[in-house]
Amino acid sequence: MTRSERIGELSPDQLEQFSGGAPALGIYRLGFRFKNESMQYFKSCVGEDVYSKAMNCDAGRAHHYVVARTLLDQADWEKFVWIEEHGSLKGFPG
Repeated sequence: MTRSERIGELSPDQLEQFSGGAPALGIYRLGFRFKNESMQYFKSCVGEDVYSKAMNCDAGRAHHYVVARTLLDQADWEKFVWIEEHGSLKGFPG
């Protein structure tokens, strides 16, 4: 199944939830400040067409992080989360 085909099958419960304790790399926590920066990174990873399709589906509009988690591989997901928290990859431990 291609990245583009997976977009229509998304739901918020597909996302790993983080509940208490110390944050782990790549675990999404609500309240990050740099959504625009992380979405630009997401777009660079998946390309313009897939990004547009993802952000125009109901899941993408309501839960951008679910779409990103579903379409990014683990390494890119960890970078996405880092960027959303820190604004860039500066200081990324990888």
